[in-house]
Amino acid sequence: MKKLVLHLGAHRCGSTAIQSLLRREHTALAGEGIGVFLRADMAAGGFDLRRLHRYRSLNPVWRSKLTKTARSIEGMQQQTLVVSEENIMGTMPAVRSSQFYPHFSSLVQSLVKLAELMREPLTIAPRLVVRRQDHYLESVYAFRVARGLAMGFDDFIKAATRTRISWLELVRAFDGAPPSIAPSVGILEAWPKPTAGAEALEFLIGDNTIKLSQRRLTGNTRSSAAELGFMLAMNRAKIGWRGADWVNDVLGHLQSGVSGEIEAEYALKQAVSAAVFKRFDRHYSSANKLGFDDNERAVFLANYSEENKELLAMPIVSSKADVWLGN
Repeated sequence: MKKLVLHLGAHRCGSTAIQSLLRREHTALAGEGIGVFLRADMAAGGFDLRRLHRYRSLNPVWRSKLTKTARSIEGMQQQTLVVSEENIMGTMPAVRSSQFYPHFSSLVQSLVKLAELMREPLTIAPRLVVRRQDHYLESVYAFRVARGLAMGFDDFIKAATRTRISWLELVRAFDGAPPSIAPSVGILEAWPKPTAGAEALEFLIGDNTIKLSQRRLTGNTRSSAAELGFMLAMNRAKIGWRGADWVNDVLGHLQSGVSGEIEAEYALKQAVSAAVFKRFDRHYSSANKLGFDDNERAVFLANYSEENKELLAMPIVSSKADVWLGN
C-alpha cells in the first residue's frame, strides 16, 4: 500500500528546517524507496498538492484537480512519498489575514476526497508541527520585522490575536476522518536541539533507521534581539535596507554587545544620508520591545491553558503532556 506523508507546516514551526533536512538526506531517503517532493518539485510539474485548503466539494474543477493528483500518485514508483510545503494549509496568519488558518477543515476534506479517488489503496498521513502560542507569535513577529514590518510588538499582538491561536481547533478537523487519513501532531519544543533532525524525520516517516549526515535541524538563521531591534528602527525610519549592499556590514556588528551597537550605528551613519540617519536615530532604542515580558506571557498563556492540556492529551499528539510548561 502506498503512503503519502504530507508535512503541512505550520509556519514558524520548523518547516524550513525540516525541508532543509529532506533536501540534505534526499539520497539516503531515495535509497529506502522514499520520494521527497518540496515546493520547487511541485512547481516544476508532477503532482501539485498546493492550495488544497481552497477545496470546495461541489466544485467540479476541484474534483478534476484531485483526480489528476490521484493518477499522478498512482504513477509514482516510490511506495512512500513525503511532501513538505507549509502553504498547503493556507497563508501565514497575521500577514494577509487576522484569521488563524480558517480553511483547515477544507484541507482535511480535500485529503479525504483524494483518498476516495485513488484506484489503489493509499494512506494519507498528515503531519502538523506546532509550538506554544507565545513562542509562535514571537517568531511570526520576528519574521515580519525582518521583512519590513514597522509595527510595535504590542500592536502586532492585538492585531494577531483577534482570532484565537487554537491548534486544538485545527486538530479537531481530523475528527471523524476515515482510516485512510492517519494524522499526527508534533510539538516543536519537544525535539531536543542536538537530535531534532532525527526526531523530525522519525515524526514524518515513523521508525527511522536511516543514518543521517547530521542529527540537528538547520533552517533559517534566527536574528538576534539586537538585530531585530535595529531592523525595526530602520523599518520605522523607512530605510530600504533589505538587499542593500551595506546591510550585512551594519548588522554584522550587532553580535558584539553594546560596543557592537555603537559600531552598527556608525556603519549605518556612513551608509545613508544625514537626514535618513537622523530619522533612524529617533526610532532606535536597544530597549525596543520584541516579545512578551514574564507577566504578559503568564496572562496570555492562561487563556490557552485548558485547551492546550486537551490538545497534548490527544492520542495523535506525539509528546509529553508537560512539554509546554515552564519558559
